Amino acid sequence: MAMGKLVSVVKLSTKLGLSGLAVYTTYNLGIWGNCKQGEQVFYKLQSAKLTDVLPEEITSQLPDMTVPEELTGTITAVGEVKKNMWGYYNSGVGSVFGGLASLPDTVKGWSDQAVERVKENIK
Repeated sequence: MAMGKLVSVVKLSTKLGLSGLAVYTTYNLGIWGNCKQGEQVFYKLQSAKLTDVLPEEITSQLPDMTVPEELTGTITAVGEVKKNMWGYYNSGVGSVFGGLASLPDTVKGWSDQAVERVKENIK
């Protein structure tokens, strides 16, 4: 029974220690600061590489973890769409209502074509 309690205390101590370390490290990085500090940390972490943090004997065993060009191109395209979202939305709304407005003329044209085809097939 005493061994079980000892294991529980060690597990709890480890969890608390790692949590405290995470808070301490993120505070020292500046994550908990103002928005300018957060932005600086973001760009700093974004440009960080594993080779800057891990020793050479470990990084030599890791596979190449670069982001494929297709993915970065797609992310850029999505970002551009996101910037002009309302323009695309307005264009879509205009197209839908333009199609609805021209629907009677379109249906009349199709029905005229159908009548002509039926007349041709009857001959």
